[in-house]
Amino acid sequence: MDKLTQQFQKHHKELFLRHGATPRGVDWNDESEMLYRYEKMLGVFDKDFLALPEPPTFLDVGCGWGGLLKYARARGKHFVYTGIDVVGEMVTYCKDNYQSATFREADVFEIEPSAEQYDFVVCNAILTQRLTATIREMDEFAKRLVSKMFSLCRHGIAFNMMSNHVNFMADNLFYKSPLEMTAFCFDQLSPRVRLDHGYSSLINQRGKYYDFTVYVFKD
Repeated sequence: MDKLTQQFQKHHKELFLRHGATPRGVDWNDESEMLYRYEKMLGVFDKDFLALPEPPTFLDVGCGWGGLLKYARARGKHFVYTGIDVVGEMVTYCKDNYQSATFREADVFEIEPSAEQYDFVVCNAILTQRLTATIREMDEFAKRLVSKMFSLCRHGIAFNMMSNHVNFMADNLFYKSPLEMTAFCFDQLSPRVRLDHGYSSLINQRGKYYDFTVYVFKD
């Protein structure tokens, strides 16, 4: 496990032990914003290329306490779900509460693409933080993680990041140019890239843009 993954593990373990299966337990202050981002992750199914398998397989990288799965089931979404996380306490909670899905304590960088493939792979709110990492360290980590996700998917991936088109930046968050990130995906992964920078925080009346979501498809 690399240094940044260890930092994320420690940070999220402490949050979960303190706050449990709540938005604060996965570092969200506002439940409505957390749910809104879950919906953005499910947008990876909105592809118009080849027909999808039924049901598709889905890998949630950094699944936390299973909030995305809970939200998807409540919305009537059906797919074969696998969640992985490096925080063992979260994985144990998920196994106890979501018996219809698969959960593993695992580091995504240690998964071999030749051994495991999923139709869709998503990563929600991991690449929005940098904690104590430098901007350069986090940039390299982000590109490595996105590339790894793409190697594990058959059809597409989704991930979100903090946009640098803001009027205030918090020291513990990682801000990235959406143009630079989509250019990386075009150059290194696929010509089928979709950028969603068009949503705001009107759901909590602030009305500012904070993050963006990128979708990258193989077919």
